[in-house]
Amino acid sequence: MKKLDNTIIIGIGNNTRQDDGLGWCFLDSLQKEGFNEENLIYKYQLMVEDSDLIGQYKTVFFVDANKTNLNQGFTIERLYPSEKVAFSTHEVPPDQILNLCETIYNRKPNAYVIKIQGYIWDFEIGLSKQAKINLNNAINLFIDDFLSYKS
Repeated sequence: MKKLDNTIIIGIGNNTRQDDGLGWCFLDSLQKEGFNEENLIYKYQLMVEDSDLIGQYKTVFFVDANKTNLNQGFTIERLYPSEKVAFSTHEVPPDQILNLCETIYNRKPNAYVIKIQGYIWDFEIGLSKQAKINLNNAINLFIDDFLSYKS
């Protein structure tokens, strides 16, 4: 088993909406690679309460499908707390969750967002062919360079 010490990975999405399930598929792939399940969290959307959750870890990765064109089909970016806070009954973006964690709990985990480009968002289980390729490329880079992103 590959232990994720003091790290949480949150996959955001819905696997019944085709490529919207990329965040969950990312976590499924990590489980198949032997990463410990207790640090892999499946979410339909982020909520205010997640600010407490992420504050319990040194490092947090948010993984989500992305509708915009990404050069390699995915990107891994450092995430910083958002100064602008706007709440919705639908979701709270990762940078705002990070801001709430810092503001309310005075905790500052290192945070990253992994965006994986998707293409089809219909009500159906299963990723599009190109989304699968993007997912595999993102997984490979994440696993190969995992330690360099944690610092």
